[in-house]
Amino acid sequence: MTHGEYIFPRARTRDPMTSHLAAAQVTTAESHYKAIHDALACWGPMGKDEIAALAGLDPSQVARRLPEMRRLGLVGLTGETVQSYSGRQEREWQAITQQEKTA
Repeated sequence: MTHGEYIFPRARTRDPMTSHLAAAQVTTAESHYKAIHDALACWGPMGKDEIAALAGLDPSQVARRLPEMRRLGLVGLTGETVQSYSGRQEREWQAITQQEKTA
């Protein structure tokens, strides 16, 4: 993934200026994409809490990136749920490889 390859709005039009300023400073999304995808590719399908633990990220960071990654075709839902660290059910995610994209 190259710098600037994936751009998503990080603030809504009606958000306050402080949100737009904070959004402009986000530079870690691509490194998060890589860490999340690598964890899923290496260890298989899992929920956001487990992804976060294995990728060295906070669960909230993973939760923000997964929908973006889904739109990019990097990850997808398995249709299953797994138990989160808090005991709740959460969606299970899987890596989508380049081969699966072209198949």
